[in-house]
Amino acid sequence: MKRLVLLGAGHAHMVALRQFARDPLPETELVLVSPSRWQYYSGMIPGWLAGHYRFDQCRVLVGPTVIAAGGRLVLDRAVELRAAEQEVVLASGEGVPYDLLSVDVGSASDSAVLNEPDSMILGVKPVERFAEDWPATERSLRARARPRIVVLGGGAGGAEIAMALARRSADCDQAGVVLVAGSNGVVPGFRPRFRRLVRRALMRCGVEIVEEYGEPVVDGVRLAGGRRMRADAVLVSTGGRALPFLGASGLAVDEAGFVRVDASHRSTSHHNVFVAGDTCSRVDQRLDRSGVHAVRAGPILARNLAAAISGKPLARFYPRRFSLYLLAAGDCTAIGSYGPLTFSGAWVWKWKDRIDRGFVDSFPGA
Repeated sequence: MKRLVLLGAGHAHMVALRQFARDPLPETELVLVSPSRWQYYSGMIPGWLAGHYRFDQCRVLVGPTVIAAGGRLVLDRAVELRAAEQEVVLASGEGVPYDLLSVDVGSASDSAVLNEPDSMILGVKPVERFAEDWPATERSLRARARPRIVVLGGGAGGAEIAMALARRSADCDQAGVVLVAGSNGVVPGFRPRFRRLVRRALMRCGVEIVEEYGEPVVDGVRLAGGRRMRADAVLVSTGGRALPFLGASGLAVDEAGFVRVDASHRSTSHHNVFVAGDTCSRVDQRLDRSGVHAVRAGPILARNLAAAISGKPLARFYPRRFSLYLLAAGDCTAIGSYGPLTFSGAWVWKWKDRIDRGFVDSFPGA
C-alpha cells in the first residue's frame, strides 16, 4: 500500500479531497497534515471584515472532508521537507514518510516585522493566522479614538480589505483607512475601466489612496520618499513569499523560493511530488497566484495524484484564457472582470455571495 501525504489544507487540496470522497483511491493510505482544523475561504474574508458574514460562515472543518475521502488528519505544522529521504518533519519532531507528496501550504505575507509583540502589524497571509489574529487587533483599535489603519498593497486583495475596513468603521469606531497602493497604483494589471471603478469605490468608502511604495515599521509605515505615516495597525497585502522550508527541501525552486512545476503541477526535480496553489511556480507559463486558479486546479490535481499512484499518464492543467474576478466593494456591491468585460453593482455582489457560499457549503462540516 502506498502512502499519499497532502501537506496543507489549501483550496486545491480541499477540492481534491472532495473528489477522492467520490472516487476513492485504491490501495492508498491518505494523510493530510495541517496546522489548523479549519480551512478559511479567502474569498469571504473581506465580507467578514465588513460585517456581512459571521466568522463561522467563512471556514470549513477540514476533518470531515478528510474522513469522507478515507484519510487521516494530522494537526501539526511542517518545519522541514526532505525530498531525498521522502519525509516531512513536523513541529512536534515527528517524521512523516511518503511515497507520493502533494504540497498546498500557500504563502506568507512579505515583511520582516510581521507579528512582533505589540507591533500591530499583521500579514493577510496565511489567511488562517490573519483570521485568528484580527479579532484581538480590532478590540485594541476600538479602545482608541479614531484609529488609523494602513493597508499595504494595491492589488485586488489590498483594495478589498481597505474597503471592507472602511465599511466596518463607518458602523463602529470611525477609523481612518489608508491604502498604500505602490507606484503602479490601484489594481495594476487589470483593464482601465476596472481600475477606474475600483478607485471610485475606494473613494466612495472614504479610503485615502497613497500611490507610493511603503514598508511597515514598528510605529506605522515608511514611504519611498522618506515620509513616515503613523498607524495604529498595518495590514500587509503586498503579495506572498515562499515558506522558507521549501527552499531547503531539495526540490527545484525559482528565484523567489516557490517550487518549480510542470503543466501537470509535478515538481520538475522530483516526480513523486506535486505542488498547487500559491506554493508553486509553473515553468511553462506564468500563472497568477489566486484562489481562482487554485480551485480550478483541484480536480486536475486529484486526477494526477490518482494517475501517479496507478502509473497512468498525467493530465495538464490548462488555465482558462479569461478568469472571472469579483471584487467586493465593502457596501454589498462588487466589481467584476471577465476578459474584456467589466461590470459592477449590487447584482454582482449577490452573484459573488452565491458563488462563495456555494463553495463553502459544498464541503461536509461547513
